[in-house]
Amino acid sequence: MESKQKIITALLIIFALFFISMIVSTTINFRNYGLSTAEDKANLTAEIVKIGLTSHMVNGIMDHRDYFLDKIANVEKISELWIARSPTVIKQYGEGHNNETPRDKTDTEVLQSGITKSVTTETPSKSLMRVTIPFTASEFGTPNCMQCHEAKEGEVLGVVSMVMDITEIRTSSIKSVLYNMGLTILAAIFVFIVMNKFIRPYVSIFYSIKEVMQNAYRGDYSSRVKCDNNTDNESVAKLLNTMLEKLQHTFEELDKKVYVFIKNKNYVKELDPLKNINSTIERLSDIYKFKQTIENDKELEDIYARIAYVLKYHFHLDDFTMTEIDNMSKIKKIVHSEKEVHCSILNGECRAERIQSSVDSSIFTKSCALYTLEGSEHICTPYTISNDLTLILTIVTNNEEQTQYVRSIMSDVEDYVTTARPAIVSKKLMQTLNQMARVDQLTGMYNRKFLDEFADVSIPQAIRANTSYGVLMVDIDYFKMINDTYGHDIGDEAIRIISGVIKKQIRKADIAIRYGGEEFLVLLYNCEAENILKIADAIRVEFGKQKIYAHGESFSKTLSVGCSRFPQDSDSIWKCIKFADISLYAAKEGGRNQVVAFNESMIENKELGENY
Repeated sequence: MESKQKIITALLIIFALFFISMIVSTTINFRNYGLSTAEDKANLTAEIVKIGLTSHMVNGIMDHRDYFLDKIANVEKISELWIARSPTVIKQYGEGHNNETPRDKTDTEVLQSGITKSVTTETPSKSLMRVTIPFTASEFGTPNCMQCHEAKEGEVLGVVSMVMDITEIRTSSIKSVLYNMGLTILAAIFVFIVMNKFIRPYVSIFYSIKEVMQNAYRGDYSSRVKCDNNTDNESVAKLLNTMLEKLQHTFEELDKKVYVFIKNKNYVKELDPLKNINSTIERLSDIYKFKQTIENDKELEDIYARIAYVLKYHFHLDDFTMTEIDNMSKIKKIVHSEKEVHCSILNGECRAERIQSSVDSSIFTKSCALYTLEGSEHICTPYTISNDLTLILTIVTNNEEQTQYVRSIMSDVEDYVTTARPAIVSKKLMQTLNQMARVDQLTGMYNRKFLDEFADVSIPQAIRANTSYGVLMVDIDYFKMINDTYGHDIGDEAIRIISGVIKKQIRKADIAIRYGGEEFLVLLYNCEAENILKIADAIRVEFGKQKIYAHGESFSKTLSVGCSRFPQDSDSIWKCIKFADISLYAAKEGGRNQVVAFNESMIENKELGENY
């Protein structure tokens, strides 16, 4: 129901209730007034009858009382009038003329109770009122009732009963009610017309505002408030329309500007620009918080962990793998895996990385030979972090619904990866710089800076884990002669050759360090004593086979190796390195091109042992 109809209905109900209440009240008041008037008339008539009968008794003319009663009835327009004696009076004077005994129960009740009683009888044509009034004996009145009656004080001597026609009173009441009813109806019509005239403009603008607000709720801010020629309404409409114009312009401009930040190709704009703005701001807020967090992360692994957290808890993915690919070296590394790695990406060429586009197995079955998990689908997407780095995200799905969901969020995921790109590049660059600071550029081996950090961090852990290292100090024999004879370029080539020989002869768990110049330090992880010597001798022999070319000729060189064991020779890695250096010196002194293991007899004096 519309508001206007509600107002009209409410007014009609109010007027109806008021009208009915007034009619009922008027009717009751007129009726009570008529009945009260009739009772007063009855009491007055009874008093006249009492006085008249008393006069007749005093004057001794009681025999003529019938004439008196008839005249009273005619004068007062009473339909019937009679008297009834009490048993006491009947006993003393008899039943009287025309049998003046109680005619009905009403006379009897009033004679017994001494209380006036009235009864109204209504018929369609007439309205009659029966009133019965008692006469009470009293010796204090004038005349004294006890002088003539043998009765007690307050005893009922008789009653006067009369029937009066009050039809005229009822008719007057009805006429008054109808008259008031007519006046009320006219007043209600007048009030309704006046109120409608004043309310209608406000109701009209209310409906116009309601329509405009409904359109705005649906996202349409182009509607405007309409109004009649009313000064107040025009002022309100103008204010609202001005505000709506500002809102429409602001929302449209904001919607255009924030849409620039949306990278989601599947993003569908709503008709309501406010919803678009709110949605975009929420996404930008989440991405901004993510950006602030990763900018304060210390390591690259922390950033990858943040991305994995977003994938798991924000996008609700439960089976995915992130792989880092170095585009220059083609080295691949799994940086995070939720559940298991289902793709042999480390052992083959990644199709997504090769074509630089997403690979969706649900579009074409077994589109990638590296994916091995049966009964599932996968979406593999490459993200270019920099010219040198690509991040591959592989998401596993188990049904069509999950696949559709993953497709719908891929652009959102791209927003997060794109946001993380500068931080990843920065951390990757820091890793590269740190690695360069710890790696010798000529040989690709670790340098002395790395050895210092390794000794501080890893050696205490090795002691706690009972891990041992074989320590080799390797040096090219007569290296200065190469530089002096062929130049430093050939010397550098000799250094590259020996570094390559060392790398081939040791394991991945072993550590090779360019200790300085042509001197190399090798730490053999958990290597037995005899194996330490075997590896050292293998390095010596292999290097002796290598040819060094210079100015159209070639030559070979030898090397010497000194060995010690950590922590067997000392629980200090620096002492063990010194002991290996002492062993190397012994090999040099012993004729070079040999491997010498450390023993305590090589320490020249006690002071040297204590110092190292």
